[in-house]
Amino acid sequence: MASWGKNIIRLVGVPFFTFLLFVFQSTDPIYYKYELLWSFFMALFLWEGNRLIGNGLNKYFSWRGNVSARIVVQITVSLIFTLWLTFVSDKLLYAFIYEGQFSFLAFKSDLFFFSIISILYTAINSGEHFFKQWRQSLVQTEELKRENLIAQYETLKSQVNPHFLFNSINTLIGLIQEDKQLAVEYGHHFAQVYRYILEKSKKELVLLKEELEIIETHAILLKARFGEHLVLKVDVPDQKGYIPPLTLQMLLENAIKHNVISKKHPLIIDIRQKNGTLIISNNVLRKNQVENSTGIGLKNIQNRYQYLSKEHMVKIKETKNQFIVELPLLDQENP
Repeated sequence: MASWGKNIIRLVGVPFFTFLLFVFQSTDPIYYKYELLWSFFMALFLWEGNRLIGNGLNKYFSWRGNVSARIVVQITVSLIFTLWLTFVSDKLLYAFIYEGQFSFLAFKSDLFFFSIISILYTAINSGEHFFKQWRQSLVQTEELKRENLIAQYETLKSQVNPHFLFNSINTLIGLIQEDKQLAVEYGHHFAQVYRYILEKSKKELVLLKEELEIIETHAILLKARFGEHLVLKVDVPDQKGYIPPLTLQMLLENAIKHNVISKKHPLIIDIRQKNGTLIISNNVLRKNQVENSTGIGLKNIQNRYQYLSKEHMVKIKETKNQFIVELPLLDQENP
């Protein structure tokens, strides 16, 4: 669409301004054909020159900063270019066509007219640039909305999946055979976790306090499988703020999925708070093979944060011994 608009301007706009320049500049009929050709090249050079100036400044002087300064710089550069082009073209015109002495009065008149055209061309190019950016912004917004819906779906799917259900039910069956009372308690915790998943998975934000409470319950289910080989440490005295639902569950499952858990190599997951950020870390001992790993968990969390807030981004760090995820705590009213 933008390319089509540019072509229309070239096909219609340049000839139109050529005609204006010709009418403005035309003198003696014997010079008409030369003045028409001169007018065409002036209109073309002014259009292309201002377009290149705008494109060049877009790379080094973004409109997203100080808009007033950008406008002043672009108009200044455009006028300097117009001054130079007008001076050179008038010199050539008087030297080769009129074969007379250069007229400073005519130069000032030409410069005034060409400066107006340059400013108009600058406005057209800038308007086209803003329209293109606006369209891209709309497309990106719709894409982020779509990704958020997919992320919410994948969150639910990644939690309620056959593999996880199989492990939980298998653990429950084993407990029934060994300790019925413990099995009943496990069943209650299991129901509590899934009730939370079904209730909160479609929400954009939940209280940090709620997430921490359910992660403790979730950890009970996991410890029934891994015993003391799985250690969850939570040190979050100030539980204010919001995060996307099921974020902690996904990080917990991600750590379990990718790391060895044994008596010799226990998995230690630490959740703490620092300067409005929730920091989740775990020691690293990678499995040789990871079943059903799609890599969607962390991307899921990043996409939801990107959708909710452009200013607060998830930070992921991995060292030889530690895997660390930093989650900004959000404000429900203004994420």
